[in-house]
Amino acid sequence: MKALLTFIHTADVHLDAPMQALSEQYALRQDDFRRTMRRIRDLVVDKQADFWLIAGDLLEYRGGSRATALFLRDLFASVAPVPVCIAPGNHDPWREDSYYQSLGWSGNVFWFTPEWGAFEFPEKSCVVYGWGFPEPHVYESPLRHFPGKLSGYKHHVMVLHAHVRSSGGDDHHPYAPVTVKELVDTGMDYVALGHIHKPMQFVHPLKKQPIAAYPGTPEALTVKEEGERCVLYGELDHAGRLTLTPVSVEQRRVSKIEIKLGGVETTEALVELVEQELAGESAENMVYVTFSGERAAHFTPSLPVLQQRFRHFFLIRFTDQTWPDVDEEKLIAEGGVLGRWLAKLADAEAIATDEAQRQMIRLARREAVERIGGSSV
Repeated sequence: MKALLTFIHTADVHLDAPMQALSEQYALRQDDFRRTMRRIRDLVVDKQADFWLIAGDLLEYRGGSRATALFLRDLFASVAPVPVCIAPGNHDPWREDSYYQSLGWSGNVFWFTPEWGAFEFPEKSCVVYGWGFPEPHVYESPLRHFPGKLSGYKHHVMVLHAHVRSSGGDDHHPYAPVTVKELVDTGMDYVALGHIHKPMQFVHPLKKQPIAAYPGTPEALTVKEEGERCVLYGELDHAGRLTLTPVSVEQRRVSKIEIKLGGVETTEALVELVEQELAGESAENMVYVTFSGERAAHFTPSLPVLQQRFRHFFLIRFTDQTWPDVDEEKLIAEGGVLGRWLAKLADAEAIATDEAQRQMIRLARREAVERIGGSSV
């Protein structure tokens, strides 16, 4: 049976975000983000979606360019008459001087403001509700002021940029905090969320199906956002059953790879090892390689050489977290200054009362070994 209602849900695109760490690749990454938005547009068209839901942090308020705003204006107009429903977030609040208010947008674009809004679509027997940030910092739940559902409609969908309490969310601030109970109490069939950059779904306690979800960023903004990046394709059937399907849309992926150096003793051997480890990686990806474990005391990886040898990747970064294979027991037995230093750290670790203390002492021992290895080369 054909779905009664379908939608594409995305959030946290962060067009024109600074991403200072990219330096010379910045302009290329910004083009990636625009290409991803075009890919999402094509998905809306190909799926013949009834709605395109965008849950905030679309275009940076600080730093977002007029050219990018015009790109969005034309992009959204190209899917008309499909409604594009947008709830501004903390990075793109509904401000008088924002492009959201200063540009003329096509009639199929529906903006949610700091006053709760409800757009009615009688031909779909659906109401789309939403609320937008008035400023970058909101510390109370916007759902406290939700006026409730409209009567006479079969389906009810909400678009909201908010932090679901107890959802984790890495380093994201709990702006506009809400609870799962508050989401359930709205009576929505679905709440399209934004703010948290990793995919996450919340299940209705009675219906045992998603009541709300974060799609995650559609294109990686930081090294933390590795792997596949998606939007959500939603289908609501005549029985009220909701199905959410992640659809990959990213232009490039972040890959994080750890390589243990083991017995590597020369730059040539290290290059060969890295080539083997990266054999399955696309050169289009952003690759972050960390060297770990013990290494030969006489050998230190030359990161500039590696950076040059693997420059065919769109972006590649190397980090050295190895330590030299110093014979600690021998140094302790010899009783010199360095040996006594290591002995004291070993004793401290043995009497430590909790794991946090032990971990700090291990890090201190690693630093000591690093310095000893450097002085013995």
